[in-house]
Amino acid sequence: MAAPHIFICFSSKDEAVAREVVEALEADGLKCWISFRDVLPGQNYQEAIVQALEASSGIVFLFSEHSNRSLEIKKELSIGGSIDVPVFPLRLSPIAPSGALRYELAVRQWIDIFPHRRYALARLAQTIKKTIDGSGEDEFDVPPSPSPAARGGVAIANPPASGKRSAVKRAPSAPRVPIIASNTPQFEAIRALLARHIGPIAKLFVEKAASEAQTPDEFCEQLATHVAAPTDRNSFVQAVRKQLTAKS
Repeated sequence: MAAPHIFICFSSKDEAVAREVVEALEADGLKCWISFRDVLPGQNYQEAIVQALEASSGIVFLFSEHSNRSLEIKKELSIGGSIDVPVFPLRLSPIAPSGALRYELAVRQWIDIFPHRRYALARLAQTIKKTIDGSGEDEFDVPPSPSPAARGGVAIANPPASGKRSAVKRAPSAPRVPIIASNTPQFEAIRALLARHIGPIAKLFVEKAASEAQTPDEFCEQLATHVAAPTDRNSFVQAVRKQLTAKS
């Protein structure tokens, strides 16, 4: 097998986006392996997939409504998990994982390719480099925030000024208190609110968002991505904010 590379895990229905991802990552110096290009004529397809996974330094998983239903995708992620290869989920549309992928993605922070495509792909490349060899830079362009309508009605606090992009240098962050602590009445209430939409795995998503979000609005925004219907999402966010207010 060739030198280490990034394995692109995707549904054939997302091939156009997969090509775009490969082009962006390889332009950033990351060698990729993708089946439609790198399985040689006459080579056993399944064997080539396994060999490529075993030789990979990481897996970029294109998460969409198509890959969410794909049995082959689940097999590839399972093989990657069995050999401890890091997975970098790239979400192509605002959907929540279901079935086995709920478990697979519960403890992973995905990157949304929307609404700022170029920014998302640059962030993906940076994250891969930092995870694999620590070479990723801490500086990148921050795009203007989308409108609340673009986020399904979820408002975002302190949006950056529109128009010019500005470079942001991220200093190492000190340990901080989660947005909301586990084993509190408010945490349990928020978990129950989310569980109505996605079931028992809600606890993992609430813990994850509480530890990663910098602000209450970001916490609400992360959780709202798991609620499918916009009308349900708005009422869900209002209920979560009410619990956060009760906490304070």
